[in-house]
Amino acid sequence: MSSAGSQRNDTPGPGDATPPAASRRTTNLVAAALALVTIIGLTWWVLHRIAYVHVVDARIAATMVAVSSRANGWIEVLAVEEGDQVEAGDLLFAVDDREARLLLAEREAQIERLQAHADSLRERQAMVDARTASRLDTRRSELNAAEAALRAADSEYERAVADWQRATPMLEREIISRQVWERQRNDHLQARSRREAAVADLARTRAELAEAEAERSELRLIDAEIAELNHALTEARAQRDRQAVLLDDHQVRSPGRGVIDEVFVERGEHVNRGQRLLVMHNTDEVWISANVKETELRHFDTGAQARVRVDAYPRARLAGRVTRIGSAATSEFALLPSPNPSGNFTKITQRVKIRIDLDDPGDLTLRPGMMVEVAIEK
Repeated sequence: MSSAGSQRNDTPGPGDATPPAASRRTTNLVAAALALVTIIGLTWWVLHRIAYVHVVDARIAATMVAVSSRANGWIEVLAVEEGDQVEAGDLLFAVDDREARLLLAEREAQIERLQAHADSLRERQAMVDARTASRLDTRRSELNAAEAALRAADSEYERAVADWQRATPMLEREIISRQVWERQRNDHLQARSRREAAVADLARTRAELAEAEAERSELRLIDAEIAELNHALTEARAQRDRQAVLLDDHQVRSPGRGVIDEVFVERGEHVNRGQRLLVMHNTDEVWISANVKETELRHFDTGAQARVRVDAYPRARLAGRVTRIGSAATSEFALLPSPNPSGNFTKITQRVKIRIDLDDPGDLTLRPGMMVEVAIEK
């Protein structure tokens, strides 16, 4: 009985499936699901490829500013290190400026010396002007008086000559007495003497006026000397200002806001003018640089929207737009061009650099050189 019952219980019913059949059904379901997922994935991939231009080797880019020294000397102050955030005008380096300060002091002393000489000449000019001006006015007044006196003496002399000439015939005809004639002759001689004295006085006055005018010419010499000093002062001030600029160049300051990427010198090192000291970039001005195949350039233009994924932040999704498309293929800027003199040619699809500006990078720290994948809308 027990064996018969066991035999009946082990016999599968019409609704039960055998183990191989259940396994096959599970396998079929998994295969169908995988096929569906594959079809969906392939469909999405194809549609995505149709709708977007993909670049998987794009990079974060920024304007890398190489800060150089504008003076020769030893580094006295090293105020930054790699990773420091700086603002425009912050001190980066200070070069030994003792010699530059001494040269600036020398320029200042030269200006003071020239200025003192110019002031002395102006004082002398004022004194000569005051002295010669009054003397010149006096001599001109004396000349006017001498000319008037000569005119009066000429008139008196002419009258005396006429009277004496009339008196001589009258004496011969005994119309007048000899005493009257002698008085007329004496008047004539006195008038002639006064005229000669007036002529001599006029000549003396003219000589004194010429002397006063000659003294006045000293002012022109002083003016010329002052003009020459003014030119020397202008040149000295320009040299002073140039030296002040050179002194200021001993302090290397940040050209703008940014972060220090690499420092190439240490405190105490000697640097030369033009030597690169560090490299920095502005963290607020980063973009994406991508090299797109030339065959895909026809699918988009500047202003096209782009989806961005940064490898360092795989969960973050950023948006941007194409702002610049290069005017030449990247191969044109290769350091080592590959000429083809033999005639053998292998055609290679060229790439053109484009720039994508991010709409809002948020709080992500994007560093130049980071790898980025972009999808540009067609």
